[in-house]
Amino acid sequence: MDTIIIIFLLAVVALIFIYVYYDRYKREKKGKDPTRYIEGLQALLNGQEELAFSRFRDVIAEDSENIDAYIRIGNILRKYGKADKALQVHKDLTLRHGLSGNDKKMILQAMAEDFIGLKDTESAGSALRELLAGDGHNRWAAEKLLDVYSQIEDWERAYEVKEILLRLNGSKSKTGLAIYKYLQGVKLFDDREFHKSRLLFKEAINLDSTCTPAYVYIGDSYLAENRLDDAAAIWRRMTKTIPNESHHVLGRLKKVLFDLGYFGEIETVCNEILLASPKNIDARLTLADYFFKKGEYGEAAEHLGIAIDEHPDSFLPVLELAKVYLVTGEKKKLSELLHKLEGQRDAIENQYHCSRCGHKVKTKKWLCPSCKAVDSFVM
Repeated sequence: MDTIIIIFLLAVVALIFIYVYYDRYKREKKGKDPTRYIEGLQALLNGQEELAFSRFRDVIAEDSENIDAYIRIGNILRKYGKADKALQVHKDLTLRHGLSGNDKKMILQAMAEDFIGLKDTESAGSALRELLAGDGHNRWAAEKLLDVYSQIEDWERAYEVKEILLRLNGSKSKTGLAIYKYLQGVKLFDDREFHKSRLLFKEAINLDSTCTPAYVYIGDSYLAENRLDDAAAIWRRMTKTIPNESHHVLGRLKKVLFDLGYFGEIETVCNEILLASPKNIDARLTLADYFFKKGEYGEAAEHLGIAIDEHPDSFLPVLELAKVYLVTGEKKKLSELLHKLEGQRDAIENQYHCSRCGHKVKTKKWLCPSCKAVDSFVM
């Protein structure tokens, strides 16, 4: 009898244990129902951030272990201008125990974005360097770090990160490094350290023989030291190496040659450019101006006529030709030219804009003053 009672009691205990376990199991399964989480992800994909935010909040209310939901809540907060609150959400996650390596990586990545949103470049740089230290193949971290260094104009470290990116992209070419070497030189140039700056500009040219600003600045550094012959030499070298970029130095070169008493050489320079780049409007206009100043108005008019035909949207050759007709007194030709002007659309000469932020400048720059993008200006 006692044995039966004991067996009965054990059976009851076993049933109670099974019930409790099953009830907890059901609650845990219910707590981790992925429906709301999936709905949140779908809302994000559809651009419905408010709905996604609401769904992710529901998720963490039921499952506080869902790290990804917390991260996404913080990311949405940052997108809506609340980077400080986003950072707090993400920082709180770092205090948790038992985080996986991937969780730590995603949290640190989110925090880096928060710091960038708060314009805390020092903390952003620290977080991004930590990401790269943990994973040397993290292209996202390298690209973001390059942007951070560009923002604070730390060109030495930007150069190092660009090397990493080139390696990750499998590129054996080092031409992409030239612009950062040039920007290092600009800092020294601005401090009037002309010799030291030239060493860096020459390194840039060694990395990329078509690095236009390096040639420009080497010549400018020579001018600052009153070394006109050296300035003329480097600019002539540039017009031969990259004739399509010669407009950056033609005005400078023309003045230097004049000051040196070699003004006639500008004709040779322009003809060499036109031989390599037949539709180079700057060389054509410079040549026309050379003939105009010599009093050879027919030659000047001929070159300006070619420039007008090749560049119908440009006002410069039209205005220069009008000047020629005013001097020569050819009123009929001048009248025809003015009539032609009336039919042309309004345009801005040599208008460059930043391909990243749209900032506009009249002469090309290699660092956007607005968004700090490197070598982003296009016509």
